[in-house]
Amino acid sequence: MEEITPTHKVYWQVAKALKSDGYEPVPALKNSDNTLAFVDREKAECLANSIERQCSHTSPPHDPLHTSRIEEKVRQKVSLDPKDDLDPVTLDEVKGLVKDLKTRKASGLDGISKVLLLATIGTPGRNI
Repeated sequence: MEEITPTHKVYWQVAKALKSDGYEPVPALKNSDNTLAFVDREKAECLANSIERQCSHTSPPHDPLHTSRIEEKVRQKVSLDPKDDLDPVTLDEVKGLVKDLKTRKASGLDGISKVLLLATIGTPGRNI
């Protein structure tokens, strides 16, 4: 801080942050028991309690009967044999889709870029 002179931009940023006339005090807050919080520590506690009440589930967010019906349907679907009624994917389809990818876009979850995909597809003997 000692090497910062009034010509530094940081000096004025620090000075502005330390100015007391720019401070807007938080008004008194009402607690859940309808008492008022005047002191900063009480206000912080009041805010923390409010956020905790909003984010915690005091009652189940769902109907247990509905949940059991959904779980049963999922078990039924999972127990079925998979359907293999999809047509096989051809290399030309894959090449076409890769070539249609937009450039300068982020890679997918696998982190493989379009450039790398194109290079891999175009290389004989390489499988993707």
